Amino acid sequence: MFSPLHPHPARRPARGGFPSQRGVSARAARVPLFFPLLLLTVICSSCGSIASDPPPPVTVSVSVTPGSWQIFAGATKQFSAVVQNASSTAVNWQVNTLPGGNPTVGTIDSSGFYTAPNPITSPLTVTVTAVLQIDPTKTGSSSVTIQPDGSLSISPALSSLTLLQTLQLQVSTPGFSNTQVAWAVDGIPNGNITVGTISAGEYTSPGSPGSHRITATLVANASASGQAQVVITDFPGTLTWRNDNARSGVNNKELVLGPGTVNSSAFGKLFSCPLDGYAYAQPLYVPNLAIPGKGTHNVIFVATEKDSVFAFDADANPCLELWPEPASLIPPGTEAVPTPNLKITSTDIVPYIGITGTPAISLDLSTLYVVAKTRSTTDTTEYSQNLYALDLATGIFSNEGKIANSEVPPAVFSPLLENQRSALLLDNGTLYIAFGSHSGETNYYGWLLGYDAATLGQTGVFNVTPNKPQGGIWQSGGGPSADANHNVYVLTGDGPFDANRGGTSYSNSALRLTAGALSVADYFSPCNEVTLGSLDFGASAPLLLPDSAGSASEPHLMVGASKDGSLYAMNRDNLGGYNSACPDSSFRVQAVPMPVGPGPILSTPLFWNNAIYVAPGVASGVPPGNGNGNLMSFPMPRGVLASSPLSSQSPETFGPQGATPVLSYNSETSGANGAMIWLIDSSGASPPQTPPRFCGLSIRQTFRTRFTTAPWWRLATPLAWP
Repeated sequence: MFSPLHPHPARRPARGGFPSQRGVSARAARVPLFFPLLLLTVICSSCGSIASDPPPPVTVSVSVTPGSWQIFAGATKQFSAVVQNASSTAVNWQVNTLPGGNPTVGTIDSSGFYTAPNPITSPLTVTVTAVLQIDPTKTGSSSVTIQPDGSLSISPALSSLTLLQTLQLQVSTPGFSNTQVAWAVDGIPNGNITVGTISAGEYTSPGSPGSHRITATLVANASASGQAQVVITDFPGTLTWRNDNARSGVNNKELVLGPGTVNSSAFGKLFSCPLDGYAYAQPLYVPNLAIPGKGTHNVIFVATEKDSVFAFDADANPCLELWPEPASLIPPGTEAVPTPNLKITSTDIVPYIGITGTPAISLDLSTLYVVAKTRSTTDTTEYSQNLYALDLATGIFSNEGKIANSEVPPAVFSPLLENQRSALLLDNGTLYIAFGSHSGETNYYGWLLGYDAATLGQTGVFNVTPNKPQGGIWQSGGGPSADANHNVYVLTGDGPFDANRGGTSYSNSALRLTAGALSVADYFSPCNEVTLGSLDFGASAPLLLPDSAGSASEPHLMVGASKDGSLYAMNRDNLGGYNSACPDSSFRVQAVPMPVGPGPILSTPLFWNNAIYVAPGVASGVPPGNGNGNLMSFPMPRGVLASSPLSSQSPETFGPQGATPVLSYNSETSGANGAMIWLIDSSGASPPQTPPRFCGLSIRQTFRTRFTTAPWWRLATPLAWP
């Protein structure tokens, strides 16, 4: 083989005419140095050419942006198709595989502009698809959720919080969640310390009262949003029966419940909590209470006739008990009193008598005071009534004392016969406890006992009729009242009366008692006291009116009611004693003669906006529906009580017991026009057994809200409990 490196031997003869053997050997020796290198170069080049991969195939793809979307009925959205590696980017649009869609699933034009169907009755999810025209096998899609209207639902829609309390809000519209929205308070993203802060739907209220708007806006669609209202209240709590020691029944810090929110769509039962017995006592409420190991809670306290006191979280659903267990006020070897029995034949409280009177709370001492009745389980049955001081945070007894050895000779306190029905009064460091008895009993006394709130040592004893039995302090469960000077007021029931002759018996009377010794400073007894009999004068608690309700000469007024259906307005600075001339025409007392309604008054009236509101019961034998038991209003301008009610009355009737009205309003914003009167219809307390109802009556409007109660239930916000 010819190679330029090695010329053919014939063309290069050796000297001497023949090839030199030495020359041939020299050329042969150089071949291994060049040829393998050339061969290696060729081989390596050939290897590389054989192992190389062909270029990857071109992939055509179609995608739709946005990949998912939330929209509302009738709204529109521009979708875009992104086409890669195709010679043409033209696409056709479909909705649920229908070219161009249709009115049921929504329509889409050739540019990808989508219009959601309208109307729709329930949430709808459709698929918007872009189909490549040159290759229909290549598609991209987006999932679209359509809602019937243009707003998100936020739950709860209306809430009441205390200062610095937290609340978890949720987007409750189907197909949406908290992770899809941005939160704001009063238009401020995530809020601030002035209006409250919110993160992931958890709202923390500010340190001052007010109303705030929470907004949740879809991140993917800013046109879709929802709102909730949260009201922050500095309501100090319901610490005693009917809100205060004047027994006004007025809560002037109600920021949520009003004529605009108390209706069938925005108001109703939130949850219920089981009890071990009936609750005759009014539940009490304490906000922002620190519970060991459980943080700070708004707490409802409920006492039962099985001698138990429960502490419930006022906001938790389902129900949450905050004490390790309910406080059981049953000493070893005793039980709540089963009734009727051989010694208590009355059926006015069944099937047990335990705690009947509403407790009282001291925030300063963090203590709840309550009286419980028990009997021993031994063969020699003995009855006891004990006063307990319970720690608010734990329910543990911080103190307790037996109510016994109270004597105003010849009267002796009987734990068996006495019924602690009236609410407790806590005033100026003294706890006052009033007693009546049970239906049908005659050998009892009406007592008012005073105890030091710190030590539970007895400080005062008053017997309404010390020489003869009866004279109970019933007041239909209402408590004694106290004024700014710490005078104590009670209304007494049937029994002996001789105070007008210099005696010491004060049945059927309104009494002003001095604090401490509990001596009578003044009294009023109606002109028909002699004929009242069982139609007790003291059928209501004494309602102390604000000074603004009186006149310049008589600024301090008091209102009471009797079983005969009469209303009385009294000058509590000068009650006037007794005058046998009827009608009571003394300047000291204004009497609305019986009956103001169709039956007895067995409840405490309410004063509001220069009027007295009262809901009498139904007279025996009067058929239901004959206009009986209505809430009615008596004008009282400048301290003068009208002799007849206004012609307008509530359409609701309240059964044989009538009802005790209470009132809520916002003193800062709503005033008189935003006031609501609340009543409990206790028709179910007498056969036939029917569920009790809770009714809200607007001062400006006439409407009712009814729903069945559980043993105890929580409203939308704390208020004065009747």
